[in-house]
Amino acid sequence: MAKEQEKGKNRTVLIAVDGSEHSNRAFDWYSKNFYKKDDEILVFHAHEIPSLPATPYPYGFDFSEGWQKHIDDSDKKARAILESYYKKCQENNLKCRLIKETGNPGEAVCKVAKERNVDHVVMGSRGLGTVSRALVGSVSDYCLHHANVPVSVVPPPDRFQHHGFANSN
Repeated sequence: MAKEQEKGKNRTVLIAVDGSEHSNRAFDWYSKNFYKKDDEILVFHAHEIPSLPATPYPYGFDFSEGWQKHIDDSDKKARAILESYYKKCQENNLKCRLIKETGNPGEAVCKVAKERNVDHVVMGSRGLGTVSRALVGSVSDYCLHHANVPVSVVPPPDRFQHHGFANSN
């Protein structure tokens, strides 16, 4: 990778965002600490569509219109998230592309990183403990183990406070 960059290849960095404080922190960390002048930034959001209920008429009526509205609202939210990061990029004179994929976030990040020949992935961490990560899963853990490129996971600011022990107050 270093030799390719020496030959003039610009770096492509995928920043995974979901509109949370964690992805904002990752974006800010990238802009202040990792950004290089000719980087191409892929601001990426995985739009996970909720699954349908098991029965088509759980309340005795057709809810397809309500379900479609739910899907449309979810899509609008995803677009709004990406547009907010586009504005941040413009404000900081960063060149970026917006990418929205449907599917499991971890799998989608790894798929797009491979398809777009990304050099590095940056994402935030919610700071889940070991048990919580095991129960609900972790997008950052998934990406660390399945991405074909280096992944930077930006921890919460209080992550290592008191040598890693939670505040008991």
